[in-house]
Amino acid sequence: MPFVESIPKGFTEKKFNTGKIILNYIEGPDNGPPLLFIPGQMEFWQGYKLVIPNFSKKYHVFVVDVRGHGKSTHTPGKYSYNIIGEDLREFLKNVINKPGIVSGLSSGAVLALWLAANASEFVSAIISEDPPLFSSMWPRINEEKYMHYLFETMVECLGKQKRDILGYFMKQGIPKVGHEKLFLIPPWIAKFIVGLFELNKKFRPSKKYDIPLAPFSGRVGFKFLSEYDVDFSKATIDGRLTEGFDPENTLKKIKCPVLLIQARWSRHKTWGLLGALDDNDVDKIRSIVKTLKHVKVNAIHDVHLAKPKIFIKVVNDYLESLKL
Repeated sequence: MPFVESIPKGFTEKKFNTGKIILNYIEGPDNGPPLLFIPGQMEFWQGYKLVIPNFSKKYHVFVVDVRGHGKSTHTPGKYSYNIIGEDLREFLKNVINKPGIVSGLSSGAVLALWLAANASEFVSAIISEDPPLFSSMWPRINEEKYMHYLFETMVECLGKQKRDILGYFMKQGIPKVGHEKLFLIPPWIAKFIVGLFELNKKFRPSKKYDIPLAPFSGRVGFKFLSEYDVDFSKATIDGRLTEGFDPENTLKKIKCPVLLIQARWSRHKTWGLLGALDDNDVDKIRSIVKTLKHVKVNAIHDVHLAKPKIFIKVVNDYLESLKL
């Protein structure tokens, strides 16, 4: 299992100045068509470490940290799909500089759709991995109580001068059928996990996120929690992220092939949508985008991190069918 902050063999970490901000990214060897990965909210390029070695065998892989994430510029007060989309259009134009495949998770999946609509000359196909295209839009996000709660907890606990990561874990829980209250992580487990993290950070500062025996998804998640700009989450629930962004008009502009990956979801009587994309949302997307292929997978939201083998197979099968 890789260390959180190590750079995969054959890849190089680089910087790109858009003229307004600095975008941090990694680039693999030029082994085929460009393939750009866009991480989701609270995820950096390291979230793709389990899948990019595979894709770099046939593609020229790039993974970019969007503004507010990783080593890219943090811009509190300036987070929206339109602003970030312009950043990425500049990246496609000036760094990749030819049509490529764009794949994104969650907010990154929405941005992949944005690029297909607004930077079509640089996009040959897209993979939209469980996009909250309608569910996280303001004002609907206020109705999706569980999603709103998760973002609200991030802002409340991680938006302080000193991040309260223990407090964040103490408020994590899952809804259960027939129950109105969340089933929270037991306090002793939360304290144990965060205590291990703090202990490791103290005694192994060069590998501060690599808690022994912990799964990669958990280790890299601590990095994301500790370092992303929490104003990005605040912008999600106060409407700034989606301001000026029309999902349906965006979909109508898309002409390139689209793979829509839908992760597990359900709906709770009290908490609303548990997931990012329900079947009604998928039906709406399918009715507009005629070039769409839809695949359901038995995995949680961040498919490429939680179930990398499933993600690799689904994406490889799709791209091979396109014969790009």
